[in-house]
Parts: sequence; C-alpha cells; structure tokens
Amino acid sequence: MEEQDLQHRLNEMQTHIKTIEERVVSMERRQSMQPDLPQTALLSGSFLTRAFAVLGHYIVASLIIVIPLYILIFIVAIVIGLSFSQF
Repeated sequence: MEEQDLQHRLNEMQTHIKTIEERVVSMERRQSMQPDLPQTALLSGSFLTRAFAVLGHYIVASLIIVIPLYILIFIVAIVIGLSFSQF
C-alpha cells in the first residue's frame, strides 16, 4: 500500500513539475516577444539623449508647479491693485 501511495505521489509531482515548466516556457516566450520596458529616451544608450530627456521632464514639472503659483500671485496683485485704485 505504501509503495502504491509513493508511486501515486511521484506521478503527481511529475505532473506538477511538467505544468510549471510549461508555464515558465510560455512566460519566457511572452517576455521575449514584448519586453516590459517602455520605449523612452530615459533608457537610451546615449548620455546626451538621457540628459535632454531629464531636462525636458524637469522643465515640464517646474511649469506644472510654477504656473498655478504665478496665477495666484497675479490674482492677488489684481485684487490689491483694485483696492488701492478706489482711494
């Protein structure tokens, strides 16, 4: 009885290993067909290309942060200017 159980367990393990091997092969195929890395200048092999990509991101981020502040300062300046013009 015990030898039969061991043989059954061995067959289960072989089936499980075969399934895992098939999954690994299918994942490797998928990964080789479609790399996970995006096409971006930040991953370029050229130093200058990467440097200009970083500079561009920096400029856009700065504008996103600064433009609302400039708008707020402009509105405050208009309100203050209107309050002084009434005198």
